[in-house]
Order: sequence, then C-alpha cells, then structure tokens
Amino acid sequence: MQYDLIYPADFGTLKTVPCIIAAAYFNADELIGFGVDQEAMEIDDAFVEENEFEKVFRLWDSPSYLRKFFLENAEYFEQEYWSGITEDEFVTDVTRSINEIRKELINLFNTHSLHSIVEPLGDSDMEERDYKSIRVKIKQGWIFRRLAFRFYAVEVEEDKCYLITGGAIKIHKDMLKAPNTRIEMNKVEYALAELNSNGVDTKELFIDFISAE
Repeated sequence: MQYDLIYPADFGTLKTVPCIIAAAYFNADELIGFGVDQEAMEIDDAFVEENEFEKVFRLWDSPSYLRKFFLENAEYFEQEYWSGITEDEFVTDVTRSINEIRKELINLFNTHSLHSIVEPLGDSDMEERDYKSIRVKIKQGWIFRRLAFRFYAVEVEEDKCYLITGGAIKIHKDMLKAPNTRIEMNKVEYALAELNSNGVDTKELFIDFISAE
C-alpha cells in the first residue's frame, strides 16, 4: 500500500492546515487479495494506477462499468429495498450524482470540515475514537431516492487526519451482506492494521510516515 496526498496539494503546508486528507493506493495483487476479481475493471491498467479516491470517481463515471456492476448484482437490485430500479435508472442516477458528490467533498476538504459528515463505522470504533485510529464512513449522493454512496477511511486522528481507502455503492440494506462492501471492509482493515503496526495514530506521525516514503 502507498499513499497519495489529496489535501492540501502542497506538502509544505501539511503541518499548518487543520486537517489533511490522503488516499491509499493498492496494487493489483493487494486488490485481488481483498476479493476483487482478476477480470474486474479495477485491475485494468487504466484504473489500477489511481489512488482509491480518484479511482471510485473514474469507475462511477464509466457507463460500461456501471452496467456491468448492475448486471453482476442483479439479485440485489431485484430486492424490495431497490423498489424495482432499472439498469438505465441506476446508470442515470449514478451519473447525475457523482459530480455533486465530488464537488461537495472537495469543498469539505478545503474548508477543513470533512469531520462534520464522518461517522465511526461501528460501535467499537466509536468507543475507541478518543485514543486510537478508527474506521469511519462517509455517506453521500442519491440513487433512486436512496442515500447510496459510501466512502471508507481510517480516521488517524479525530477531525485532523483521514486516509481514504475506497468507496462503494450500497446495494443491500445490510451492507456487510454485499460482496462489494466486504471488499471495502478488507481494504480499510488492511490500512488500519498497517498504520497501527507502524505506530501511526496522530496527524503529525502520519505526516512523518508519508513524507518518509
């Protein structure tokens, strides 16, 4: 795993901004280990070189990816939760949402207010938040009247430092029952374990860690 700085753009200002945002980069072998199919578009050369923040937007902006995703997960879209959404409706709503999602997130980065929409991933994360890095999620964007987009990250230090590890479209009411979400859980767990193994649990330590790469 490697790291790309998302905000701020200038490494020289890392120590002065209130909050920094980075994104993980996983190579093909790591992605396959998380459960991504070897034939998936995420593994293609056109996508695999992207960090996880940029990659999800590129994938969600690809009609061929969205149609493939819909067909591969048809059993979920046929369930009552999705109220009979069609393939065309799904593609249209994703395409309509992603620009607004990106604009909103970038605004939150620039105004140092991402923390306002960050939620601990589970009860254990909430309990541990005051003294260690935790897993978090960010909900954004709508598909067929569902708040359907999720971003996952490690909150290295509350309100001050986030490492984005990926994103998913919610396709099941219980997200952990969906294969795409299980992959994202593997990513965020992997990133958290690596940071913990290197003793990285504050903004300052994260800056030193990525600066030394």
